[in-house]
Parts: sequence; structure tokens; C-alpha cells
Amino acid sequence: MAAVTPAFRTCPLRDSSGLAEEELRARAQLDGYVFVRALLDPERVLALRRRVLEVCTRFGWLVEGSDGVARDGVRLGAYDEDWVAMQRELAPSPEFVALGADPSIYRVLESTFGEPVRGGVGAVCRVTSPAASDLATPPHQDRHFIARSDAFWTVWIPLGDCPQRQGGLAVLPGSHREGLCAHGLDDSVDVGAGAGWATTDYACGDALFFHCLTLHRACANETRNRLRVSADYRYEAAACGVGGSVPNGAATRTAVPLTSPRTTGPTGT
Repeated sequence: MAAVTPAFRTCPLRDSSGLAEEELRARAQLDGYVFVRALLDPERVLALRRRVLEVCTRFGWLVEGSDGVARDGVRLGAYDEDWVAMQRELAPSPEFVALGADPSIYRVLESTFGEPVRGGVGAVCRVTSPAASDLATPPHQDRHFIARSDAFWTVWIPLGDCPQRQGGLAVLPGSHREGLCAHGLDDSVDVGAGAGWATTDYACGDALFFHCLTLHRACANETRNRLRVSADYRYEAAACGVGGSVPNGAATRTAVPLTSPRTTGPTGT
């Protein structure tokens, strides 16, 4: 299977597996992201994948009995009624909750923050159609959508192996140091063609953490018929919101019940 050539310039993500706490924190501050291979138990990741695909099959989006093969003509990735219905099904599921509470995620984040962290800053499951480059997430910052302090982090988890050609995520190293960028009417940031985005061929169990001001985007899903399936969770310092020190209202533009707080939109991770 030939590799896809992204429409933008890319370089490999730096793997932070095995770094000591101080090294991890320094890298996070420098790059605005931390990538860790084989961080998560693949079975815990695949348990959520199975639940997502079960819902997608029930909604009529997948070929019966397949592992993520989309029916002809299915277009997923837009923030529409189908997307909302999927979130209602998945947000309260034990598999979704368990993955976001994985101790390995908290260990990385507490090393990055240098203090205890908590979730509840937004969590979403996502599926993106094949052969639909127009649905690939454009460059944006999560902070644009979630009105909190400039200190929360996202972890993006592919639910199964996810090569670049299937729509893996890319980040722009160091972009968090530029502050909140102007987002256009389509809620995306105009980034020059020469920008060096970092991405990789993800394996099941890998996790990509990034700062809320780090610019990120998706590679287009160039496969013929396979969905990209992923989940993302957001975390902040446990002290945030205590005693009114940080506003705890995560205002966004997509109201989706059963997520806490409301999820990012109309673009996403």
C-alpha cells in the first residue's frame, strides 16, 4: 500500500517514551506536545474501539461484521445530528470513561504539569470518513473553542493503528508559544505552506498530548473505505476552578449533552 503524501510539509514526532519527569516537562514546555508510544494497554483502547464501531454499525454507517469499513457514500466528520447522536451513545459508556481515566495518562500529565491534574475539560469520540479530504480537521487551537485558562492539555488517542494516510493527527511544534491565534470564519488558522507539521504512523496504544494553544490538524483520510476512529480528552491542573481562581465554564459552539463540559466545535481534533 503506497504511502500518502500530505498536502503540507511534515516531520516525525519526537518520541518522549522513557523520559524522566524533568526531561518530559522541559520537552512539553519547548514543543507544546508530548508523544508517547505504547503508553496505553491496547486492549483498553480496543475495547472502546469496539464500542464505537458497534454504535456506527447500528447507525448504518459500516459494512456489517467489518472492522471499520464504511458503507459507500457515508460521510462522517461534520458536526451534524449524526455526530451528536454518536456522542450521546458513547459519552457515558464504561469503555469511554475508563480510557480517559487511565493512570498512564495521569502520570504523563502530572509530570508535564508538575502537579495533580483532573479531567472534565471536554472529551469526545470521533470517526472520520475515508476519501473525504474536505472533512479533515483544519489547523486550529483548542483554546479558541474552550474558554478556560491557557493551561489545559488534550490527549489524542487513535483507537487502533492509524497511519498518516488514514487521517492521523499532526501538531505544529512550538506554536503554543505564540499565544492565541486569530481564527477565521471557518474557525481555522491560516498557516503558511512552509510550516513543519509533526506527525507519525500511530500504533494502537500510542498517545499524543498537546497544549491548548498548540496548533494541530488532521491528515486527510486517504484510504478507500476505512474510518479513522479516535478519542480525545482534556485535562487541567486539579487546583483550577477551586475557590474561583479559574473560570469553570467551558463555553464552546457545539452543545452536546452528556459531555463535560460541552465539546469543541465546529472543528475538532
